[in-house]
Amino acid sequence: MKQMLVPTGLILAMVACGQPDEPPAGGDGTPTPASEVRDSAGVRIVENPRPPDGSRLSWRVGPTPVLSIGALEGEEPYLLDGIRDLLTLPDGRIVVANRSSHELRVFDAAGSHLATWGGEGEGPGEFNSLVQVERWPGDSVVAWYSQDRRLSVFHGDGNLGRTLRLESDRPISVDAVFPSGAILASQSVPGGSGADGSSREQRRYEVRVAGGEQPASVGSFFGSERYTSSLGGAMLLMTVPFAHRIVNFAWGELAVVASNDNYEIGAYGADGSLIRIVRIDHDAIPVTSEHRDAYVERQAVAPEPGGVTAETPRQLRDFYRDVPLPDTHPAFVTAMADALDHLWVQEYNLPGEGGPNPLWTVFDPEGRVLGFVETPAEVRIYEIGEDYILGRSTDDLGVEYAQVWSLSRSGG
Repeated sequence: MKQMLVPTGLILAMVACGQPDEPPAGGDGTPTPASEVRDSAGVRIVENPRPPDGSRLSWRVGPTPVLSIGALEGEEPYLLDGIRDLLTLPDGRIVVANRSSHELRVFDAAGSHLATWGGEGEGPGEFNSLVQVERWPGDSVVAWYSQDRRLSVFHGDGNLGRTLRLESDRPISVDAVFPSGAILASQSVPGGSGADGSSREQRRYEVRVAGGEQPASVGSFFGSERYTSSLGGAMLLMTVPFAHRIVNFAWGELAVVASNDNYEIGAYGADGSLIRIVRIDHDAIPVTSEHRDAYVERQAVAPEPGGVTAETPRQLRDFYRDVPLPDTHPAFVTAMADALDHLWVQEYNLPGEGGPNPLWTVFDPEGRVLGFVETPAEVRIYEIGEDYILGRSTDDLGVEYAQVWSLSRSGG
């Protein structure tokens, strides 16, 4: 099992959202100002204040994982490599999307391997470059890979139920799956690079319903800033430091599509219409030369002995001096919804700031802010259940683990 440094204990806070005349208090007893909710042209808009700095809600994440699946040596199903996604089934089984083997590995709630679905290939139920797995109506799951428009639906017993194909004349990505089975998909919008080699990704989103109905348009969104440069005779395409991104996921029967340029989360219905906007007080922070230098110093850490020389920081500074950076930092890192339809948004730290544990702002199912929660360091979270967090971690030897951490929502 994984040997890792973990927090000695995370005492977190949560209280139920109060009425406007009785705002909830943070874990330190500081009242949280009330959210303002209004409707505009059929769209519910929730304006939130930022919780007090340093405050925490009263949720508790366990000090160590209650379950850790993975090993340095042993039977093949436990040798995980390239975990791309994790989820739990209604009966408590855990599904691991293991990209290196293009398999869905299924474990029971105690961590014992039960079955392996899929595998490498082009046939029904097989994958190349496995990307993601999501719940499908009933006790089924749907999985797909990046080089094809085909989705494979597996019943809870592992039998292949059906194969879906997204018809498109250009590459298309599956980004989220509604509980009803509707699919949020996106395509890149063609666009040229700037004169200095800079460009910004733009994607067009739509909701597709199994059965061939006409896709419902959600809209186009700007994502990551990129830079193209000639390096050693070859063209290098890179995502620039402090680049923005698009986050997307299912939030109940809504789908979130949002760029983190601003602290604003937009949620859309299956017909593509905007249903809800959640905002929080946020001042955009300009990217400075000091931030660039801090980023370079962080990149100058050797991945292996001898990988960095005394010249490395200077060489990196020279390279990044020519790379156009975004005007402002991202407003947040990423976001997701939990099993009770609370919204979790991971806070963004400036270079050299912030603690070791990721900090999340939690909102109730309507989008009203509740407060801050910390999660364990070095854990990539894929699912937040009613009483657990499911994520991936890696030890010092590079061994990957699928881990379950307990989550107590005391006071919620």
